[in-house]
Amino acid sequence: MLTTTLPAHATYYSGGMSSPKFNVKYVGVNNTYVHLFDDARSRWNKTTSTGVSIGKSSSAVASMTAGRYRATWYGLYTPSYGAFKIQVNARTLERDSGSNFTKWIASTSTHELGHGLSLNDNPRNSYPSLMKHSRDRTTVYAPQSYDIREVRRIY
Repeated sequence: MLTTTLPAHATYYSGGMSSPKFNVKYVGVNNTYVHLFDDARSRWNKTTSTGVSIGKSSSAVASMTAGRYRATWYGLYTPSYGAFKIQVNARTLERDSGSNFTKWIASTSTHELGHGLSLNDNPRNSYPSLMKHSRDRTTVYAPQSYDIREVRRIY
């Protein structure tokens, strides 16, 4: 019989960066997305006592982009050898967000950067979390106390 036990904190994501300090570059996005992605980085950079410093550099290996993808996801984080690619799906966000399109982009892009900080989706607890798919994307677009505690714990 095979059994599995989960650690007390099951929010760690092994596809994240090895440090809370890294750079990203934006690929193929207009000024609106540049501003929204800058705000997402800023929301993480303003967290206290986490050591998070997400910079922007055209030579970064990690990237963020946006497009109108046929898939049903809002955002997609793909890790790759010490880097990652974040894709934000404008098609599904526009379809589902109503008049809250920019708030949903803010929530999605900040959530995806959370994966870069080694946070997994859907932590199994009752705490509010940016990493939960069930969050209200209209009001939860910044790291919550739980997310911040987890980044501190991981790094």
